[in-house]
Amino acid sequence: MPAKGWSAFGGKKILLVAAVFGIFSFGHVKAQQDSSLKVDYQGQVVVDSDLDGLTDQAELQLYSTDPKNPDTDNDGYYDGTEVVANANPLDANSIPGIPPADTLNQVQSETPWAWYVSRVSGLVGFALLYISIFLALTIRIPFMRRIFSPPYALNAHGWIALQATVFALVHGSVLIFDKFMGFSLMDVFAPFATSYNPGLVALGIIGFYLMLLLVVTSYVRKYLPFKFWRAVHFLNIILYVGVIVHAYFLGTDMKNEIIRNIFVYANILLIMLMLVNMFIRIKQNIARKNTITSE
Repeated sequence: MPAKGWSAFGGKKILLVAAVFGIFSFGHVKAQQDSSLKVDYQGQVVVDSDLDGLTDQAELQLYSTDPKNPDTDNDGYYDGTEVVANANPLDANSIPGIPPADTLNQVQSETPWAWYVSRVSGLVGFALLYISIFLALTIRIPFMRRIFSPPYALNAHGWIALQATVFALVHGSVLIFDKFMGFSLMDVFAPFATSYNPGLVALGIIGFYLMLLLVVTSYVRKYLPFKFWRAVHFLNIILYVGVIVHAYFLGTDMKNEIIRNIFVYANILLIMLMLVNMFIRIKQNIARKNTITSE
């Protein structure tokens, strides 16, 4: 009886030792695998040319992706995002958030409606913001005042800016329902809260708040001191620059060459009109000062 008890106890010890050894062996192999995922920069400067979250050397040495293309497989997700999500950045059918096993076909059959709504509302929102700024510029540029009546242009400017703000709200908030991106309420409304391109996403969030501020102050303009209202509306420049950077580097549709070229040239035109507007205002201020001095 004692021998039998000792044998049972000895068997448990053997199993325990075997389990510990197995766990240790697995951990060692895993550590070896992880340690192999190292990039040899050979003293070179660490750069990420395509801003996809992966350094150029990591793309060449580890992932075989294109260091000059943020989305090597053109599936709408940056290479860095796919690597973090354990998706294949070289396979357009490998998408972050989609389970790879028996539920794959079911998930692939689902339409990512939230993603499409976000893309469309983003494009429409930016187009409306562009038109709103364009109409505001026509009020001060003489040759454009003949084409666009200032009173109508001013009213249209405010109304269109309001619609642009609504579309910007839809553009961001609908991503909460996109299960592939996995954005939370905090990710959508708090700058730098998300781990997905935090800087570029933050520009979009800050841009939305600036649009909201400008629209509200426009509609309550008669209750505000003119100098305060004017100072607030100089934020238009910061808003416009931030939204351009956000849209150009983060917008999925910017990968389309035609859309990208239209975007670039249209904004060059608007920037030129801004410069003309600034020149006219400076000239008018100088003439006004000279008039006051001569009197």
